[in-house]
Order: sequence, then C-alpha cells, then structure tokens
Amino acid sequence: MKVKNWFKKFLAGMGIGAGAAIPGVSGSAVAVVLKVYESIIWAVTNFRKKFGRSFAILLPILLGIIFAVIPCVWLFDRALEQFVFGIICIFAGFLIGSFPGVVDEIRKVKITKKYIILAILGALFVISLGIVSVLFGGKMDLNSHFADMPWWFILVLVPVGIIAAVALTVPGLSGSLILLILGFYKPLLENTIQWVKEILTVGDFSNTWKLFAMLGSFAIGVLIGVIITSKAMKFFIGKHHNGTYFAIAGFVFGSILVIFFNMVVFNYYLVWAGQTIEGYNPIMGMEFEIPIGLLLLVICAGLSYLLVRSSRKKPKEEKYDLGA
Repeated sequence: MKVKNWFKKFLAGMGIGAGAAIPGVSGSAVAVVLKVYESIIWAVTNFRKKFGRSFAILLPILLGIIFAVIPCVWLFDRALEQFVFGIICIFAGFLIGSFPGVVDEIRKVKITKKYIILAILGALFVISLGIVSVLFGGKMDLNSHFADMPWWFILVLVPVGIIAAVALTVPGLSGSLILLILGFYKPLLENTIQWVKEILTVGDFSNTWKLFAMLGSFAIGVLIGVIITSKAMKFFIGKHHNGTYFAIAGFVFGSILVIFFNMVVFNYYLVWAGQTIEGYNPIMGMEFEIPIGLLLLVICAGLSYLLVRSSRKKPKEEKYDLGA
C-alpha cells in the first residue's frame, strides 16, 4: 500500500473513531462518506482467506480509530456538558456536506417505489432510535453493577458489545446511541475514565481487574458483532447493491436528524429552557451557542462538500468484490 493511501485510511479511521464517540453520530456512516466502508467490510470478511491484504487495509484504519477515539472520548465527555450544540453542529455539517458522496453509488440508478420505501424506512428506523433514547435512554441505573462487577454482569457485557457492534457496522446507526438507550453509555465511559485516572494519577490499581474485565468482555462482544454484521452487509451489498445503498442513504439522512434529537442533546435543550440537570453546564446561553453552532455547521458542510467534489475528479479507487 502506498504511503499516501496508508495515511488516507489512517485519517479515515480518525474520522470514524471521532464519530463513534458521540451519541447520534454513526462511525460507519463516516466510513461510507470517506469511501472506506466497502474496503473495511471486504477486509473483515476475508481476514482469514486473504490475511496480508486484509491486514494492510485494516491496520491504518484501526490505528486511526484508536488514535482518535481515546482523546475524543475524554474531550467529548467534557465538551458535551458545556458545548453540546456546537459539537453536534460540526458533525451534522460534515454529514450534510458529504451526503451527496453517499448517494454517488446510486446516482444513476433508476428510482423505483421499492427503493424509495427502503430509503424512507431506513430514515424512520434511525429517527425512532432517537425518540426511544429520549423516552427511555439511561433510565436503568447500572452503577451498582459496575461498582461490584459480578461475574454474570461481565457476561452481560458481551451481548451488549454485540448489539453496539451491529449499530457500529451498519451505516447511519450509532453504536453510542444504542448504548445510551440501553443505559450502558455513561457508565462505560465514566468508569473507564475514572479507573484509568486512578491508575495513572494516584497509582491505585484496586479497580484494574474491573477495568480489564469490563473492556475485555465488551470488546469480545464488539468483535463478534462486527464479524457477524460485516458478513451480513457483504451479502446485502454484493447481492442487493442498489437497494442496500438506498437503505444506507435513508439511514444516513435519518442520522443527520437524530444528531439534533437524542437524549444527550434533548437534556441540553431542557437546560437551556431553565431546568437543572446533573452533568450539563453550558458555557454560554442559547442566544450565543445557536448562531455559533449554525455557523460551524455551514462551514463544515461547505468544506466537506468541496472534498466530495474534489474526490469525484480523482481516479476511482479499487473496487472490492463483495458478491464473491
């Protein structure tokens, strides 16, 4: 792999990792926008058969995800308390400006009723997740289970990881939003930050086993989920390419709306309205943050659209046969 392509995939991984850290933002939608989604699916499903090439594809992307997701989780944990609207506007602008690139795969396809229905159903499904997160997200108190970390709860984290991975792998669905609905997002995030801080700052290793048990079981679930869902997406893209991409377009469109309507953002709106909610402390009033956020949205949308137009002028990247 050429150095230029390696760094391109590394930067794509960083975009995927940053997106995956925010509830409502789909890391896999970012992958579609950045034209690396099909290569990831191909590499995951052919990892054993074509190890060398698959490893070469996945390595820079995984490094980019790791490089971005760790600081982004720490940063967004703080920024999403004080500048939520501005942060989501940045990602919304990126997705809005890049959306024409998502539909490039089906631009010349004849639109039928079936394709329209698939796109609408895809959008409505993602929007429904945002509504569910507002109504039920975070209602279950799991803090005591994370504090005690009983053996059965460690096993529960495996299917939770599988569910999150399904959302992570399907473009337009947000793994972090699913975790938010299930009530696992904040405990996973907060306990990871707290236990790592204890180890690094005060040398307290008493919760180290909990940290490894929690992340290990969750990671096993994510790995299983990614493999299963990648095989499913390979089948649908390979055998039903146009229909799948219409559904993906619906998912991504719905995710743009859900960025502005999920539990995290809705609570922020309530704080703007005068309610006091723990964990939310805006650094400015809505009369300032809304125009700043919208300005960021327009700037990011413009920049990302320019990147889409620029990419159209370049030679097409190697296609991956997902129908094999």
